[in-house]
Amino acid sequence: MAADEATKKQSELELYQIDDEAIIPFFENHLEDLRKFIQDRQSHHLSLLEVLKQFIRTYRLPFNMQRYMAVQTTYIRQTLQEKMQDRQMAVSRWIQENASRHRSRMIQLQCLYLDRIKERLLPEIEKMLDQKLDQKLNELQEKQTKL
Repeated sequence: MAADEATKKQSELELYQIDDEAIIPFFENHLEDLRKFIQDRQSHHLSLLEVLKQFIRTYRLPFNMQRYMAVQTTYIRQTLQEKMQDRQMAVSRWIQENASRHRSRMIQLQCLYLDRIKERLLPEIEKMLDQKLDQKLNELQEKQTKL
């Protein structure tokens, strides 16, 4: 399971390619908030890098919102597609493991049901068979007549 989690995180990192050109404009657009944030943490004696990381974690804003939304859309599509594949695999697996048994059980139930309705069913079936036999005999007689 840990391997699956690591693979998922790696995929997310690859999917979200940071837009280097958006980093400076991001901080410029949030300069006043950043200045206040730095002032509030002066007593912590953190490096600027650590403060910037905290700022990003606190405000939870992507550097490039447009790119973030495009990547998120791609991730959603990918996730939905994987779930569909998982669903298809689950259905396929169920068919492989249970379809034969399910079909056998269904056939057995059908046969039991025929026993239950035989008084009503058998006359109808006999009538259909007789009609089909009569039809075939009529067709055969017509062919012989034409010859």
